Amino acid sequence: MNNDAGTDVRLTDFDYLLADPHLQMIKAAIPYMQQPMQRFLSMVIKMQELNRTMSLFSGGEVSAMGIGSAGERKTSPVEMLQAMKPYANPRERELIETIENLQIMMQTMQTT
Repeated sequence: MNNDAGTDVRLTDFDYLLADPHLQMIKAAIPYMQQPMQRFLSMVIKMQELNRTMSLFSGGEVSAMGIGSAGERKTSPVEMLQAMKPYANPRERELIETIENLQIMMQTMQTT
């Protein structure tokens, strides 16, 4: 029931960590319910996902994905931009590529 034809939502590794098959089943059923029930279930689902997020950060699960304190993993801004690019629309992608090129030029200038 996606009204935005041609717009695919891509899931990240973080989304997969939060995924719960039972919640996905409920999400699939929401469009077939009356509006008050849709609203209620949508809120319950988001609260469950928030609880799942909080429990991920209190446990060790997120470290498998590379989420942790800033000192644990060093990544460059270019790596972060490359990770974000697949989720951008064409205009955003072009901006990200411009920023990437600027970052690369700055890194090159610093090493010479």
